[in-house]
Amino acid sequence: MRLFIATPVTLPFYNLIKNDLSKYIEGKWVEGWNLHITHKFIGEDEPDKYKIDLKIPNEKIKVKGIGLFNNKVLYLKADSLNIKSINEQINNKFNLKKEDFRPHITLCRIKNIKDKKFYDEIKKWENKEYEVPFDVFLYKSILTKKGPIYEKIYQYKSSSS
Repeated sequence: MRLFIATPVTLPFYNLIKNDLSKYIEGKWVEGWNLHITHKFIGEDEPDKYKIDLKIPNEKIKVKGIGLFNNKVLYLKADSLNIKSINEQINNKFNLKKEDFRPHITLCRIKNIKDKKFYDEIKKWENKEYEVPFDVFLYKSILTKKGPIYEKIYQYKSSSS
């Protein structure tokens, strides 16, 4: 089963971003109900192995800023005091490869930038700020021709310390 650990995100202004920027780019926008912050992509594995105790920070995750990965992925930046802790806990527990973890919310996988005005337009969203609860779930991901289907299969409970 294809697995990842993530925080679901509901963005009340997502459709505004999508409508504002769609005229400048071609690409595959993430469905609003699939928005999330991936803490750790696991890949193919057995889910029961990952139903463990994690220390979930008692804080909110701040969403602020917009960016591009190689002009191919449009994303919102995500940050909190301890946002990297989930990734580190999973890496340490399962002796997984440590990667350059950059917390973010993927908005669109860009195929083509149709208009260079796009770079100026994304700046409008740089200071938009929002907070999301630090809820963490184990998801299974099913890839289909219409896009991925994500299903929450386990919620990590908050623990103190």
